Amino acid sequence: MHRLLLLMIVSTACLSPSVGASQSWKRALPWPKASQEAVTAANAVINQSGSEECLRGKLSNAIVRLSNSCDVSGHSSKACELASELAGQESELSMGEMLATSETLLDLLDDSAISD
Repeated sequence: MHRLLLLMIVSTACLSPSVGASQSWKRALPWPKASQEAVTAANAVINQSGSEECLRGKLSNAIVRLSNSCDVSGHSSKACELASELAGQESELSMGEMLATSETLLDLLDDSAISD
């Protein structure tokens, strides 16, 4: 639990403006925005656009937001299942796991967009 909190703090410092960031976790994003953020984060990981810590934070935050969006909207898909599973993990993903997860997430979100 402490790792996730630390991860979210680090990612907020690396990727987000400080204005309103403390309240952003309380609101679930609409599915299209949450899924787009997940795509952006996954692409950043694949392209290694940043330090490993910032990429981990960006991907973790996007996964949590996607999971929250799925829960609030009632959206059900394999991408939602993966996001919910990963959002509940207490351990950090290695860089290899982040790459594999990003590729899987992109495939699932692409499939989800086609089926919506």
